[in-house]
Amino acid sequence: MAQKDNQRVRHTKHLLTQALTDMLQEMPIQAVSIKELCERAGINRTTFYYHYGNQYDLLEEISDSFLISVRQRLSSAEPNSRESVLEMVTLVFTYMEEHIQLSRLLLNNMVDQGFAYRIITLPEIPDLLSVCRNDEFDPALQHAADTFAVSGSYRLLQLWIKDDHRRSAAAEAEMILELARKVYQK
Repeated sequence: MAQKDNQRVRHTKHLLTQALTDMLQEMPIQAVSIKELCERAGINRTTFYYHYGNQYDLLEEISDSFLISVRQRLSSAEPNSRESVLEMVTLVFTYMEEHIQLSRLLLNNMVDQGFAYRIITLPEIPDLLSVCRNDEFDPALQHAADTFAVSGSYRLLQLWIKDDHRRSAAAEAEMILELARKVYQK
């Protein structure tokens, strides 16, 4: 019985996630009413309030889930070579492409103003950057170079995810890693 309940909860949360994502294409989060959200999802408001306090709680769960998925892909291998980092970043970009609607909402700061900070400060990022640095890189410049590489990469990711005619996830990952590597060259 517990498995059936878990399936029901997952299904309910999926319906709510899809309904909220669709609504956020049309309106800001502040304009989303729980009544309309539940109508679109085809669920009862009592069911919504059983799981969430408001639409912001649902959005937080959605963005948390997105970040967990990104982190899983960034942790899929040891970032000990350019090839392994390229593979991990490609997995992340592929995930974002597979969830294009949500990626566009989150990455372009359309619904969660703090999302950019949350993604660029993921604990896996410094390990990825360390592969781009060469041994002779000036440690005094490291923080500034890391900030520049991460911020620039994030902006390129925003532009890529917004583009309907974007290059492949692998090609974008390759370009971003190559540009990040150049940041650390003398």
